[in-house]
Amino acid sequence: MGSLKREWSRVFTLMLLALLAGAAATVVGVRVVTDQIQQATAEHRLESEAVAELRSALDAHEQTALQLLSAAPVDTAAFLQQQKDVTARFDAAARILPEDHGMLSTVREARDAWQEGLAAHGLWGSQVAGLHGDHVAEAPALAASGARARALLADVRRASLDALDDGVAYGAQLQQMVVAGRTALFVLAGAGVFYFRRRMTKYLVRPVESLYQGVLKLQAGDFSHRISVVRNDELGQLAEAFNSMAATVHDNHLELTFRATHDPLTGLANRAVLTERLTAVFGPEAGLAGAGHKDRREGLLIIDVDDFKDVNDSLGHEGGDALLIQLAQRLRGCVRARDLVARLGGDEFAIVVMDDAGTATADVAGRIQAALREPFSIDEVRLKVTVSMGAAQRTAATTDPAELMRQADFAMYMAKHGGKGRFQLFDAHGYDEMTYRAALRADLASAVQAGQLRLDYQPVVDLGTGTILGVEALVRWEHPTLGRLGPADFIPLAEETGEIGPIGCWVLDTATRHVAGWRRSPGTAGDIWVSVNLSTLQLSSDRNLAALERILANPAVQADKVILEVTESALATSADGGVGALHRLKSFGVRIAIDDFGTGFSSLSTLAVLPADILKIDRSFLSGLPRDAQAAAMLEGILEVARKLHLAVIAEGIEDTGQLELLRSLGCDMGQGYLLAGPSPSPVLEALLGSGTRLEPPAGAGAPMSGA
Repeated sequence: MGSLKREWSRVFTLMLLALLAGAAATVVGVRVVTDQIQQATAEHRLESEAVAELRSALDAHEQTALQLLSAAPVDTAAFLQQQKDVTARFDAAARILPEDHGMLSTVREARDAWQEGLAAHGLWGSQVAGLHGDHVAEAPALAASGARARALLADVRRASLDALDDGVAYGAQLQQMVVAGRTALFVLAGAGVFYFRRRMTKYLVRPVESLYQGVLKLQAGDFSHRISVVRNDELGQLAEAFNSMAATVHDNHLELTFRATHDPLTGLANRAVLTERLTAVFGPEAGLAGAGHKDRREGLLIIDVDDFKDVNDSLGHEGGDALLIQLAQRLRGCVRARDLVARLGGDEFAIVVMDDAGTATADVAGRIQAALREPFSIDEVRLKVTVSMGAAQRTAATTDPAELMRQADFAMYMAKHGGKGRFQLFDAHGYDEMTYRAALRADLASAVQAGQLRLDYQPVVDLGTGTILGVEALVRWEHPTLGRLGPADFIPLAEETGEIGPIGCWVLDTATRHVAGWRRSPGTAGDIWVSVNLSTLQLSSDRNLAALERILANPAVQADKVILEVTESALATSADGGVGALHRLKSFGVRIAIDDFGTGFSSLSTLAVLPADILKIDRSFLSGLPRDAQAAAMLEGILEVARKLHLAVIAEGIEDTGQLELLRSLGCDMGQGYLLAGPSPSPVLEALLGSGTRLEPPAGAGAPMSGA
């Protein structure tokens, strides 16, 4: 390594030597004094314990001796055993006490004084046996000899304490040595650290701090920051490496930023930049900036290439990419510098028109249409291209960028469906209608499972007698928020989404179960039938057709009491497949009715091959009756054709007595309409059937009644 490594080695060597010297001096001194203190402490502890135990035993023995002198009852054997214990304790103390300080001789003197005092009063050893009578008068003398012995032991105690003080002095000596060692260690370490700090600050800390600040700036996005290189050592090389890395990061950042914000094929802004621009348009700063321009508002133009798939199919994807590149260049030439052109993906582009005073967006669309009149040249192939454009403008009611995008998308969708090469401004009414239909589509998927469908039944009456012959099942949708919806509101949507299959099966199954229950009720005719409307989509799908067949195969349904209605106009558009499906259903015993007859374009030859049993005359033929002679003639002709083909006829929409009387006079046997009875829920119809009521027009009826 170079100079930096040598500097580090020098500094750390100095610090290591200082630490070792201080540690060695401290360890040696501490070890010597510690051993001395430990030994002295152990000896003083033994001496102290021995003297304390001796004084305690001596006091107890003296109390017993005083009792003997007063002729109190005392266990003599125990007293003599106490003498032996005290003597043994004197001997033990003599063995452990040092001869210096006079402690050993003092203990021996105390023992002699104790023994002499006892012997002088006849209390030593075998003398006790000859002691009789009261010797209380001798008690003070005995106590005085005991006091002398205790005083001598107190001297020993003081000597022991003096020795303990010496131990404390040794401890102080150790503490001083430790302090001295620490001081020396800290002085040496401080000198090393001071030198180390100066050298480190100059050769390492400042350069590293410069590198650290450079990294922080780089992390904060300041990719232009560079570190000054003034050294040739490792840190200088590191600074050069950092500068090189920062330059590379800067270049990569610029490239990544471009890739993240631009379409790689056309070089236009991408969807992320478009979203960012629209977000800024709706931001609070935009509101403040536009406060002085109340008539200005931003516009969004969505552009979609017409028949772009044909270009890819004919010229390949390379040709399609070349077209998109040239189209992007032309779009750039049609906008102002402050406008934004972006590619959303595929063949779809968007333009944000800034400060639109009302016509700028339309002007841009006009310039684009003019620019596209010139054919494109792709691999020497001249190609005429048109685009569909939809535009929306930000208004006070537009709440966010996503809504503006949806509006412009909808306008483009309407332009494309209105013909190629068109420009369409956003239409709020059409958008609301589309949103409404989209919401209904979403809700319709769960309507059957959620139990939201209901059936009303309109009686079909014998026009001669007023007897109810059957009922037509009419489906209703009890929408949770929109209320009751008629079939015209949701059946077309069900056909678009494919939900017509489950809904149609539910209607057939529910209606046949209801009517089967009515037949079992007292007073109800057992041959009452029910008619159910079918969609041609139910007939064209094998899956839906099989579901209908499973319902009709149930014996409880009584298929011969079921009429399946199919509109004439629907059969005219899918006669081949529909006829086959009707034959399959008719094989179960059902009857087939051609609904809304007279409104379609089927020929008599088509009618002849249909497995039809009943014609239902559309209400439009009755609206002019009885005053319209031409309508009456057409009605008479239809009835005659039906008789020739052996088809029954049901007239729909009977709403006044004049219509009813004319139908009777022309020989029409069956009819339905508000003049006779409107649609009603199942319980109402069941009660009506059970009562045996005949349906006759009310007195004075004649004005048309509104339908439902």
